[in-house]
Amino acid sequence: MPTIEINKKDFEKLIKRRFNMEKLSSIMNYVKGELEFENKKEDNLKLELKDVNRPDLWSVEGVVRELKHRLGIKKGLIKYSVQKPEKNHLIKVSPKVRKVRPVSVGAIVRNLKLNEEALKQLIQLQEKLCINFGLKRKEAALGVYDFDKIKWPINYTTFRDNEIKFVPLGFSYKMSPSEIIEKHEKGMEYGKLVEGKDYPILIDSEKNVLSMPPIINSDYSGKVTKETRNVFVEVSGFDLRFVLPVLNIFICALIERGGEVEQVLSTGPKRIATPNLESKEILININEINKILGISLTEKEIFNLLEKSGFDYIKDKNGILIKYPCYRYDILDSRDVIEDIAISYGFNNFKPEKFKESTFGCNSKFTEFKYKVKEMMIGLESQEIATFVLTEKDKLFKTMRLKNLDVIEIANPVSLNYSCLRNWLLPSLMEFLGKNKDVEYPQKIFEIGECIEVEKDSFKNLSKLAYVYSGKDVNFTIIKQQLDYLLRSLKINYKTKKLEHASFISGRCGEVIIKKENREISIGFLGEIHPAILEKFNLIMPTVAFEINLNKLV
Repeated sequence: MPTIEINKKDFEKLIKRRFNMEKLSSIMNYVKGELEFENKKEDNLKLELKDVNRPDLWSVEGVVRELKHRLGIKKGLIKYSVQKPEKNHLIKVSPKVRKVRPVSVGAIVRNLKLNEEALKQLIQLQEKLCINFGLKRKEAALGVYDFDKIKWPINYTTFRDNEIKFVPLGFSYKMSPSEIIEKHEKGMEYGKLVEGKDYPILIDSEKNVLSMPPIINSDYSGKVTKETRNVFVEVSGFDLRFVLPVLNIFICALIERGGEVEQVLSTGPKRIATPNLESKEILININEINKILGISLTEKEIFNLLEKSGFDYIKDKNGILIKYPCYRYDILDSRDVIEDIAISYGFNNFKPEKFKESTFGCNSKFTEFKYKVKEMMIGLESQEIATFVLTEKDKLFKTMRLKNLDVIEIANPVSLNYSCLRNWLLPSLMEFLGKNKDVEYPQKIFEIGECIEVEKDSFKNLSKLAYVYSGKDVNFTIIKQQLDYLLRSLKINYKTKKLEHASFISGRCGEVIIKKENREISIGFLGEIHPAILEKFNLIMPTVAFEINLNKLV
């Protein structure tokens, strides 16, 4: 769970209230937080947040903003004022960066009032956003610059290693990009993100280097101090769905420090002025609120609780149209709003109820069957793994030399890596082998996992078993022996029939067939993995596999 450091005096200055430690601990329940402190007179505190879905709370500014609403200090939606971009306040994104790191957006914040604690909080938020939300700077990396040192417009382009040198933050002499990766702490940590490519560089109109995203700022403009009043904030990455939340959350934190915001125009793949701090909307139903919460709130009470949650509302014939702030990226469904209503209502105000029915749970027969299969696979000296049900279509089909099939796809995925539900297990096991190719051989792994297959206008949830054996002397005979051991132990008669499957070597693949209710049913396949697939996963050892549908065995 995210843990942030806050200073009690700084917190009280921002919220304009004083609290003893007991009261402070109590109100942190509103942000699902738990304070850690050694003694009650201590000012530097640690706050562990029990919710990973609220990156807007990863600094004291966000916590204060949330508590102002929950405690009734502020009511309703915060309406942010953002100045339109000046003509030359522009990031010119070169086509050269498309294959390296194609997106760069920014914002200008003026008239900041920074002190030592404010700087600590902003650095903390920057790191939390880049590491947790930005996936260790891969999807999003944020830089803060002294605005007054920049000569606009800014160019975001690439340079070869021998074409540019600059003084990185924390150093006193110029270095080339490759030297930064070899010698600078941040270069050694994040250099793999740009290694072997032309290097992305943010540079102003007078050829002053601002940074080498996502590695390090320059010493020239990347040093922000207590005396800094105006800053330029830039976020780079691959996808606006990662980049824009990071920018908006950080800018909203700067506003809590007195900042005034001006947009910057980015001319990348999509011409866009950022930040956009307009509110978002979602429709909820009053009856749904009371049904889910199990209480009877009046309209007036609901409206009051919505205001305490930082929302505005418009009563609509279809329900209540909720307007919620731009930094609330956790709100995906009406239930997320209802949870906020419950928090404002107070969990302690819910009266506990006894269960209406008392029953004793037990495993289903199918679950017991899967446990039995698992024990037998372990008996083959194989290791169980667990991979994500969410995946990407290319991994399911293109990587495995197959044509695309219909799968359940996510409408608005945060990442293309998790954009659909898998319909078979083998691609995930092959990816696992690829990531562990340097581990001692032979390698035997299996997974019993959920898969979702599309059938006409509906879909089926299936439990499948996939097994992969990679080693020096493996072949079709060995994988058939492994499958034979499993099915005969389960007292299931089967036969194999020749099958042509693009993921397997031609002539070394078979279909697994059982007889059920006087008819033959295909339950899966087995064979030797095609060399082209092994090459894609950088595997040098021969590999065999089988995958079967467990639902068809019971």
